Amino acid sequence: MMNRIILIGNGFDLVHGLPKSYADFIDYYWKQWGKRLQQSYLGNELTDNLCSISQKGEPSPWYWLFPTADVQKGMIIPPQNAIEDVKSQPDKFIIDKKPFFQHIDNAIETKKWVDIENEYYQFLKRIVKKDTKLYENPRGLDAELDTIKSKLVAYLSKIQKYRIVPELKNEDIRKAIYAPFKAKDISVNGRSAFDEFLTERWRKAHDAESIECKSLLHKFGYNWQFDTYDIQKHVESYDVPKHIERIYNGAAGIHDYFLLPSEVLFLNFNYTKTADLYISKSSDFKINHIHGELDNDKNSVIFGYGDELDEDYKTISNLNDNSYLTNIKSIRYLETDNYRQLLRFIGSAPYQIYIMGHSCGNSGRTLLNTLFEHKNCVSIKPYYYEWTDEEGGHGDNYIEIIQNISRNFNSMQLMRDRVVNKSYCRPLPQKPKVAAIE
Repeated sequence: MMNRIILIGNGFDLVHGLPKSYADFIDYYWKQWGKRLQQSYLGNELTDNLCSISQKGEPSPWYWLFPTADVQKGMIIPPQNAIEDVKSQPDKFIIDKKPFFQHIDNAIETKKWVDIENEYYQFLKRIVKKDTKLYENPRGLDAELDTIKSKLVAYLSKIQKYRIVPELKNEDIRKAIYAPFKAKDISVNGRSAFDEFLTERWRKAHDAESIECKSLLHKFGYNWQFDTYDIQKHVESYDVPKHIERIYNGAAGIHDYFLLPSEVLFLNFNYTKTADLYISKSSDFKINHIHGELDNDKNSVIFGYGDELDEDYKTISNLNDNSYLTNIKSIRYLETDNYRQLLRFIGSAPYQIYIMGHSCGNSGRTLLNTLFEHKNCVSIKPYYYEWTDEEGGHGDNYIEIIQNISRNFNSMQLMRDRVVNKSYCRPLPQKPKVAAIE
C-alpha cells in the first residue's frame, strides 16, 4: 500500500474565489458596523466587545447622521460609507478598540494581511514575560479571541451556505488530487517503500478482474471493463524489475492503475467544506476536519495556536496556570477522535503529502511536524500560489511555503530529501474571486 494525504489550508478556499482571507473577514466586520450605524437610533455609545463607537459633543440619532439612502438623488448609500465617515472624522467620533483587535486591524490596514492565531500566541508570550501592560493575565485576551472566533464562525457560515456549491469544483484541482504517483516525487529514503508498493500493485494486476482491482479502479472513476485488458497485457509483457525500471524512466503507456494511491485522505484545516466537493460518494475516501466544522457540535471549531516546538511553550506549560493553555490546539485536539484517526492513518502505510493552500506556518507546527517527520512519509509536494497581474505582477510563494515547511522539521537533511523541488511542482489552479459576503 501507499497512500496520499491532501493537506488543505485556507488558500484552498481562496483559489476557489471565496472571500475567506482574514482581510476579507475584517472588511466584512466593518461593513456590519456600517449597517449598525445606519440602523441605530440612540446617539450614545455603541459596542460589540471588540470595538465601541461614540459621538463627541451632543449626540444625534445615528441613522440621521448615516442614512441608508439619498432620497433626493434616489441612491442607496453603502454601509461602508458610514464607517469610512466615522474613521475619517476623529473630531466628531471616537473609535475605541480592544488591544488585540486593534493590533489585528492595524496589521490589515498596513500589511493587508494578518495571521490572527499567530498574533494571539505572540500576545500570550508577552503576557507571560510581563512585556505588556495591556493585559494582566490571559483572560482578557482570551475573551477577545472568543469574540473574534464567534464573529469569524458567523462569517464563514454565510460563505458555506451561499458560496460553496457543486459548481465551485475545479476540474484541474480534481485531476491533481487523484493523479497517479510520480516516481520523481518520491524521496531517496522513500524509494524502497515505493518499490515495494509498485511490486505489490504489479502482482495484484495478474488478476485485474479481482474484486480488489475493480474496487480500486472504481474509486478513482475508471471503468474496469475497458482497462482490464491493458493492465493484464502490461504484466504479461514485463517482469517486476523491468516494470519498475520503466516507471522510474518515465516510460509512456503505463496504465494509471499501477500508480494510483491506495487511499486518499483529505486533512482539512479549514472550517468550511470546500474540500468535500472533491470526494465522490463512490470513492469512499475520507475527510478529516481536524480543526472542527461550522455546523457540528460534536466537532466544534478549534481556533488558537499549536506550536509545542517553540522554546517559550515549555515556559507557558510550566506555569501551572491552565488559563494560559485555553486555546492551545494540541490540547483541544483531544476533544474529538480526529487526531487519533490521523495517527492511525499515517501509521498504516507509507504516504505522500500534497499541500494545497496551506501556508505551513507555526500555528499548526506540532501537527505538521508529526506528519512531515513520520517514518512513513515519503514525499511532500507543495502546490504553490501564483500571483496574477492584478495582484502586482508575476511571481509565486513556493519559496515561502518551503521556508515555512522547514520550520516544522527538526532534521534539515530529512526536509531536503522529502520536499519535492519546484521543477516538479505546479501552481494550484484558481478561479476568479466571487462577490463579497454582505
